[in-house]
Amino acid sequence: MNIKYLLVLLFLILFGGYLMKKDKIIKIVSGFALSARSEMRMVGVRGDLKRVVRRAIELTPFDFGITSGKRTAEEQNALFKQGASQLDGYSKKSRHQSGCAVDFVVYDENGKVTWGFSYYEQVSWAFKQAADELGIPIVWGGDWVSFKDGPHIELDRAHYS
Repeated sequence: MNIKYLLVLLFLILFGGYLMKKDKIIKIVSGFALSARSEMRMVGVRGDLKRVVRRAIELTPFDFGITSGKRTAEEQNALFKQGASQLDGYSKKSRHQSGCAVDFVVYDENGKVTWGFSYYEQVSWAFKQAADELGIPIVWGGDWVSFKDGPHIELDRAHYS
């Protein structure tokens, strides 16, 4: 057999193995880790959601950081008054107040903060895969119909109150 054909055959075998084990390769090559700041911002967040976040950082195609975890009613109300939330923290409570939600920021290919929705959508896939692997139901704010909140992940209220 010609060496050229052997090389092509070897390439096809290796490439096929890559496609079959793509998920495992992604786990290894994401190379991202949560910062100490992100971990601190998750103080008070439910353990199941922390597990999802920690797994998602291993799967994500883009680095991300946690910007907000558990909030007091006063903190939620301040965001409401700034127009950054539709929930006032008193008559309408946020999932953040019970430790069932986190907000995150995505860093683009150059390590800069981005608000581009497509980046959040791609990172949401990592959150969703992590949640599926761990058997923890979550909801991504970007899937909401009335108010798209790309930087928001919460535990599914059908399972977590």
